Amino acid sequence: MKLESDRLIIIALDLKNFKLYIENTAALEKNLGVKVTGKKLNLEMKEIFRKPYQKALKDKQNYLWYTNWQIILKEENRIIGGITFKGPVNTEGEVEVGYGIEQKYQNKGYMTETLKSIIKWTFKHDKIKSIVAETNKDNKASQRVLEKVGMKKYKEEKTYWYKIDKTN
Repeated sequence: MKLESDRLIIIALDLKNFKLYIENTAALEKNLGVKVTGKKLNLEMKEIFRKPYQKALKDKQNYLWYTNWQIILKEENRIIGGITFKGPVNTEGEVEVGYGIEQKYQNKGYMTETLKSIIKWTFKHDKIKSIVAETNKDNKASQRVLEKVGMKKYKEEKTYWYKIDKTN
């Protein structure tokens, strides 16, 4: 699956590339035909992504809801970040997204552009009624991104929760 916006290409990793993302980022970059940076996932991130990778292996028809989607900046042909769903739609018709972008690419509108594309694609699925995202209370940049794409804060715990509903 590949989405495209003005400045970005957003690619959902197939299972082979999802495994490479966890184990060998340089090989993934080579496979995708983008600039090889040699950037590696740290151990914590590897552990975080191993769980959804295992779920994707067991539930292949829903792998798009577990895999990492790489954000590629067209101008540089380089991966600048990623976005992921945290599983298939739940009983309330919700899916949750999480995302990250390299620091030098922050505050340039790339994540807003990515989320707009992801929201548009996600709401094409009949069962999905809303998209939610969790962000730290001190992460003002992430809060701004969520608000720019039309998400509203709906819950406050140790973190803030944002939501956007499908409008038909």
